[in-house]
Amino acid sequence: MSVLLLSPAEARVLASLVEKSITTPAYYPMTVNALVAAANQKSSREPVMSLSEGEVGHALLSLEEKALVGRDDSSPRATKWRQKFQHQLLLKTGTQAVLVTLMLRGPQTTAELRANAAALGGPAEAEAVQAALDDLADRAQPLVRTLPRLAGQSAVRHVQLLCGEPDLSALAAAEPPARGGAHPGLEARVAELEQRLASLEQRLSALGG
Repeated sequence: MSVLLLSPAEARVLASLVEKSITTPAYYPMTVNALVAAANQKSSREPVMSLSEGEVGHALLSLEEKALVGRDDSSPRATKWRQKFQHQLLLKTGTQAVLVTLMLRGPQTTAELRANAAALGGPAEAEAVQAALDDLADRAQPLVRTLPRLAGQSAVRHVQLLCGEPDLSALAAAEPPARGGAHPGLEARVAELEQRLASLEQRLSALGG
């Protein structure tokens, strides 16, 4: 079996396409312009990227070769794109939500995944999140791994492997100071507000292009 590896741009474009297919189905399938806005949005993204239309288009062509996206033949005007990610990787809805959240937001704790993946159909219980992580980690090509706990961290974090093994030294350098344990309800509320902002950005992009 060939190993599936994505560039950071491919991972961002693919995960954004999957996300919007769930959160804003009225604007799916998506044009390149809409995907540029989705990939570059400042909320619910880590790191924030600034991909050009050409870079997004190139990523889509590469993803099409890997059978992870496809063109929508029903669109009479601009080319629109659909995701084949869930079908190709044989992902359950909750498992897909966990993986896509890691692709969009970078390393996450189990609690963060439970809050942030909820809008994508993610598991509601921590045990179910862990089961999804175990499924992704135990595949012939592992798709996630658990990072070593860094000094000052209260919980381990998980990272996706579709872009290859993470640079542990870079992750350690980028680790923000410990927040002293955010309230789970507050995390969920922040995730909800971020999703509303992302949906508004998507609608404005669709109206403009």
